[in-house]
Amino acid sequence: MTDCTRRDFLVGAAGAGALAAFGLAGCAPMSKEEAAEKASAQAQAEGTVASAGAGEWLGEAPQIADSDIVETKETAFLVVGAGNAGLAAAATACELGLDFLLCEKNDFVMTPRNFFGAIDTKWSKAAGIEYDRNLILNELARYASFKCNMDLIKVWINESGETFDWLEPFMAKGGKKPMFQGPVFEDPYDSGEGGGRYYIPPIQHQYVDETFNAYSDPQRNELLEQYLESEGHPTLFKHELVKLVREGEREGRVVGAVFQTPDGYVRIDASKGILLATGGYQANPDMIKALQPLVPKIVTTNGYMSENDGAGIKAAMWIGADKQAEGTAMIFNRGGVQPEVSAGYVLDKDGKEVFPGQFSQVKLGSQPFLKVNREGRRFVNESCPYDFLDHAASEQTDGVWCQIFDANAKEDIGRFSTLGCSNIKNTFVNTDLTIDDYISDWEAAGVYWKADTLDELAEKLKLPADQLKQTVDRYNELYDAQYDEDYGKESYRLSAIRTPPFYGGWFGGNLLCTLDGLRINADMQVLDTENRVIDGLYAAGDCSGGMFSGNYPEYYAGVAVGRTVTFGRHVARRLAGDI
Repeated sequence: MTDCTRRDFLVGAAGAGALAAFGLAGCAPMSKEEAAEKASAQAQAEGTVASAGAGEWLGEAPQIADSDIVETKETAFLVVGAGNAGLAAAATACELGLDFLLCEKNDFVMTPRNFFGAIDTKWSKAAGIEYDRNLILNELARYASFKCNMDLIKVWINESGETFDWLEPFMAKGGKKPMFQGPVFEDPYDSGEGGGRYYIPPIQHQYVDETFNAYSDPQRNELLEQYLESEGHPTLFKHELVKLVREGEREGRVVGAVFQTPDGYVRIDASKGILLATGGYQANPDMIKALQPLVPKIVTTNGYMSENDGAGIKAAMWIGADKQAEGTAMIFNRGGVQPEVSAGYVLDKDGKEVFPGQFSQVKLGSQPFLKVNREGRRFVNESCPYDFLDHAASEQTDGVWCQIFDANAKEDIGRFSTLGCSNIKNTFVNTDLTIDDYISDWEAAGVYWKADTLDELAEKLKLPADQLKQTVDRYNELYDAQYDEDYGKESYRLSAIRTPPFYGGWFGGNLLCTLDGLRINADMQVLDTENRVIDGLYAAGDCSGGMFSGNYPEYYAGVAVGRTVTFGRHVARRLAGDI
């Protein structure tokens, strides 16, 4: 089953309508095979190198006649996408007096992620935190196997603190105050986090209300939108990017963009530059299957916004932009599903490819309890980061795993003390909440199961009872010895499974976003397939690449949002002459 909201349906319908209108506006129908052949022939004729991963999903830029344009507007700075990067760029431009327009294809601004990774904020300085910037730089590069732009990472390191502090007056208007949450340890490698000795600097920040809730309304993007409206700069909603306009085809400056609107095609020209802040392509199954074939093998639930379909990435590639070579996704190990559900796409009632899970974020899945495969065998150090566990599951039957624990789970969670948004310790410690209370909704949906015996639990979970009991017996031996000689998990992350009732639940990956967008330099200028700057075109956030590769550095909590907001602000400051 899929958790579809009415808003999701309406957005999907609007998107389909826009595509239909686009088709009627003058593009002759073309099959995928014909489009691929034509694109390949054109690339060969022009002597261009195909961008990384380009295939049938890319297609061709639509041909729109000048007579089809119902209105042309002009501005200095055009921001495409009212999300984390776009709103930060627009608010910065507004403050600095830079003429701009902000366009968004939906009729609302995107919901923000509120964990914010930042270096040297005034709040971390007040806490006496000192950072080894070169160590952070090289650790992030190591996460990416150095398939990254280190100069780009340095922009986040050098500017994220100022960016987080810059947000304070906007957030204060919504009753939000800053909170620095980074762990502080004498030895940064001894952070209490599992999965081996990782360097974990204290970078985790949030803006929270009086109850310490970061997600109460109004949130960051709404507050920035309100600021823009108060300054006479309302967002242009229902402006769906169709194509970019470049002088001289694939050699000149990017001078404008064409949008599909309810009134027809609108062209907006930008004299200083265009920022693509359109998000990744996680909602585009064709792109996912072509560029990240591992994702369908390990993902069971959707944690992404249905609006992120890769449109900005494709529009830039149509005019010669290059894309990061290696597919990279942010996947959390929280995709709770019913027994016998496998990872991978299924078709919904409308024939659309979706992931099968009902719940996108079952946080209990990120706790390092015993995890077994379909055969009832343990297969991994359960302390590893979110997507590392998902990657390990790709080697197992159906790409899923089952989490097993007993009645002492509340005490175990207090001892585990995980990092970032997986930390549910405070939910249980010093509260009356029981594990039964916590899992009640998921239990009702058949994601979690409870039983008085392991035999009964195995039957409910569709696991081989004899093998499960052998695995649990072995796990209890490791707990008693306080040493995991099988997979090397830290002793404080082991837990006994002896006290009924026993609990279990099936999981796969929860896909949040893709991180392998357009290649950019340290000023967020988009690069072409020959590593040349495409004049006038910028990208920030998930439609850009260059910082993450192959995995998301989960122990750097909030670094993706910190990067996105920082980079959006950087572009506006650059065009305004502020940096």
